[in-house]
Amino acid sequence: MTPLLANRWLVALPPIWLVATGALLATLVILVAWGLLQLVRPRLAAEARTSLGDGFAGPMAWLLLALSAVAVALTPLVPVASIARSLGRYATMNAIERTVSIPAGATLEPVPIDIRPQELAIFEIEAPAQLLVRTQQPIEGFALSKVPEIDLQPNKAWRWERGAAETTPFVGARAQLEVTNAGTAAVPLTIRTGLVPEFPEAAILPWTVVSLLALAALYYLFRLVPRRVAAVASATTKEAIGQPVFAVALILGAVLLLAFIVVPYNTFGEDVKMLKDSGLTLIKVLALLVVVWTASVSVAEEIEGRTALTVLSKPLTRVQFVLGKFAGLVLVALLVFLILGTILMATTSLKVVYDAREGSKLDPVWRDCAQEMITVVPGLALSLLETILLGAVSLAVSTRLGMVPNLVICFTVYALGHLVPLIVQSSVGKLPIVRFVGKLFATILPVLEHFTIEAAVVGGVPVPWSYLGWAALYAGLYSAVALLIALVLFQDRDLA
Repeated sequence: MTPLLANRWLVALPPIWLVATGALLATLVILVAWGLLQLVRPRLAAEARTSLGDGFAGPMAWLLLALSAVAVALTPLVPVASIARSLGRYATMNAIERTVSIPAGATLEPVPIDIRPQELAIFEIEAPAQLLVRTQQPIEGFALSKVPEIDLQPNKAWRWERGAAETTPFVGARAQLEVTNAGTAAVPLTIRTGLVPEFPEAAILPWTVVSLLALAALYYLFRLVPRRVAAVASATTKEAIGQPVFAVALILGAVLLLAFIVVPYNTFGEDVKMLKDSGLTLIKVLALLVVVWTASVSVAEEIEGRTALTVLSKPLTRVQFVLGKFAGLVLVALLVFLILGTILMATTSLKVVYDAREGSKLDPVWRDCAQEMITVVPGLALSLLETILLGAVSLAVSTRLGMVPNLVICFTVYALGHLVPLIVQSSVGKLPIVRFVGKLFATILPVLEHFTIEAAVVGGVPVPWSYLGWAALYAGLYSAVALLIALVLFQDRDLA
């Protein structure tokens, strides 16, 4: 690999490093919290250490350690200083106001401003008397056009906002004004600035830390509060991980996602969008396969083999059994999405560079890679919700039917659920029986198109938080209905 080619690939590393460093920091916080628990509440610390042997915390710990190793390995290759400066800007005061005195008769009086032009979002100056202000000028002939001198009128503010103006008032590492005061008295010049991080994409790091810590805290509380349900969920997750289909799904998914980097889609420069679309669909299908397989093995086969009768002979109700199985399915789906979703984000960042090279485009900067990578996250969240919903349906089916019927029914629901809007639309104006069937499908089947926003993800359209919230509410309500059906079917099931 030539040095030029190597440098090209380096711009894809900072987004991956941000996610990996977030995992490293989250791991350190978890270790510190465990050490404090060891001193204050040894029994709770022992419980946390025991959780590493279950089916979820153990693989999660290995994932965090792997990402931590990636963070350490990539640190020498990424612009840590500029990323740290952007992170620091999030924590400092962004609105700054200062007043300087311009002497009488001053000509091109230099007024240094302690800001970096790359961070400037708002710049406003105001004075009680007339001043002539000149900002640092970009060289003519370059991409930026020349900014004229500012004839500042008394008590009339001059304002610049990023995005509202085609030109920028400053270039270079530091900003400076040159002010001329033709009057006979000193004039106070008020300068107001609004600053933003130079690289807003650096927020990937704290968001990763917060998300992982929230996930760890919620899982720990889950193990402590509904202990019997958590025990069933842990057994279900361990059983899923022990199945060959889990390992095959992860290996196949990882290999295909990495292969998508070099696969030519022949889309005239839109290969990154195709990779995101294909990657989201692949992860969703693999996760659904693992979840349905696990539901069949952990419920249907336990009932047929009378293992469920032995489990329920202990102080465990059927409601706790079903809820524990569902929680185990959710944890299995979450594991698949965390592992393969991390790989998809990394391949998306790398694909931006590969696509630019293959299409003879301008070399991208790492911000371009980060922006493309960020758009994958809402798609992963909605695909996870869809998988959880179908997992609840699979659990209800598995209380009465075996693996093969369960697979057929769930994937039929998956296919028809995506066609519900089309079925309803095509039944309008038809025979009464056709309209009835269309309304029946729309009532019974889940509308899975609510979770399919690949078009928005591929097109880079922001997905509002409100949409994610409503989708989560819909998935929760439908899953609750499916669990109620599962409880009704399982309550009178003869286990003997």
